[in-house]
Order: sequence, then C-alpha cells, then structure tokens
Amino acid sequence: MPMKNPGRIFLATFFTALSILYLTGRYTTFEMHPPIFIILSIVLLVFLGSAMRDSHGRGTIEWAMLMLTVLMLMTALMA
Repeated sequence: MPMKNPGRIFLATFFTALSILYLTGRYTTFEMHPPIFIILSIVLLVFLGSAMRDSHGRGTIEWAMLMLTVLMLMTALMA
C-alpha cells in the first residue's frame, strides 16, 4: 500500500521530533544547545515553505506546524 503523501509524513515526523526536543529542553534538566534548535527550526521552516508552494500543501496541518515552529523559534531566540 503506497503512502498517501510522503511529504506530509516527513514534515509531521520532523515537527514532532523538533517539538519533543523543544519541550524536553524547556521543562526538564536536558541541556540542548540553542544553535542546534535554531538551525533545525530554520530547516523545518524552509521545508514547510517549499511544501506550501502548491495548493495541496496549504492545509490546516501545515499552517499549524508553521505557526508553532515560529513560536518555538521566537522563544528560543529570546531566551
């Protein structure tokens, strides 16, 4: 059975991993280097931007990932 949309699956997996790193670094004693998180956030934003270029990639899930990634990046930059 082929995947419905491998791009969406990749973006969701990447966003989930980034969110887990963000929440772990914020609410536990885990020390994550901010440059690593910032670089990964920018990479995710680039991937989201390229996925949202076509009309099929402008769904609610992509907009939610975009907004949440921007919020996580802003809090990381202000800390």
